[in-house]
Amino acid sequence: MTDITHKFDSRIDTPEPHIVALLGEIDGIRGEFKSGLRMMPQAITNLKKSTLITSAGASTRIEGAKLTDEEVEKVLRGLAVSKFADRDSQEVQGYLETLQNVFDSFESLPLRESVITSLHNQLLKYSTKDDTHRGVYKTKENTVGILGTDGKVVKILFETTPAYLAAKEMQELVEWTKDALEKSRFHQLLVIANFIVEFLKIHPFEDGNGRLSRVLTNLLLLRSGYAFAQYVSHEQIIEHRKDEYYIALRKSQETFQTNCGTIDPWLNFFFSTLKEQALKALSYLEEEKVEDILSPKQYEVWKYITRVGKAPRGEIAKATGIVDVTVRQALNRLIALGKIRRIGQGRGTRYLSHKHSGAPGRI
Repeated sequence: MTDITHKFDSRIDTPEPHIVALLGEIDGIRGEFKSGLRMMPQAITNLKKSTLITSAGASTRIEGAKLTDEEVEKVLRGLAVSKFADRDSQEVQGYLETLQNVFDSFESLPLRESVITSLHNQLLKYSTKDDTHRGVYKTKENTVGILGTDGKVVKILFETTPAYLAAKEMQELVEWTKDALEKSRFHQLLVIANFIVEFLKIHPFEDGNGRLSRVLTNLLLLRSGYAFAQYVSHEQIIEHRKDEYYIALRKSQETFQTNCGTIDPWLNFFFSTLKEQALKALSYLEEEKVEDILSPKQYEVWKYITRVGKAPRGEIAKATGIVDVTVRQALNRLIALGKIRRIGQGRGTRYLSHKHSGAPGRI
């Protein structure tokens, strides 16, 4: 066993019981998602488009861009977004095209250094400031830090691999990851998690490493059979938990120079985001199945209650424009299906979504 193999193996060979439990939950949800994926083609297209937009917006905002999802959609449609610097639009355009490529062609994009550098080249395709180092490993040092309002680093979060070692360490990381995945030596999510945390420690490119790490996460998840990655943006989940993201990376990477390196903080964070992503994808399937068994007006009533959480019948009728008698019939149908429940009596009667009450729904 080489020193590199031992180093990486030792990080994931004996995961804590709660990590094992999380892996089981994620795989269980993946199974439910796969068996229940019966969406109409148009619904699938719409969800993938939405994921592209939210992913590109979130991933670039994590790195300091300012475009909203609405403005990202304009970029996707080829419209100019003049209120922001060209750099933001350039980075978003690169992310959109690179992630679309991964979604469309992940089966033919194996984990190789040539694929990684090609994806980096595509990611920075429109970034004029990155012309000289696009698709090649770094030749000068970089760090991971918090940027101030002037765009300069005000706090270093962790040190990265020296530039002269970047190519060597990337080769070692890719070879170990390929071997571990092909031989199923560990649970594939453990291998993917180690790849990402080590990739970010190496920080092999002069710029774009964070964005590329999230593109590669999508690629590795899809190649490993986690199809829900195309339907819910993990980038958006990370954006909402950005502080946790950097803390988990820093706590793990701080141990790499010791004799007892561990990535448990990163595993906890990474797997919790995957679980959240998988559950959201499953909820989309549930909505699709509900739509299949309800009339259009019943579905509108259910969507309204799900959105607001709780409402009286009169409010539902007014908000949806559906006559009261039809709303009453729809409510009775939804109660019978277990999708909502009635609380209170008389004028105080309200209809509560199970999604907000925490009670389990059924179909």
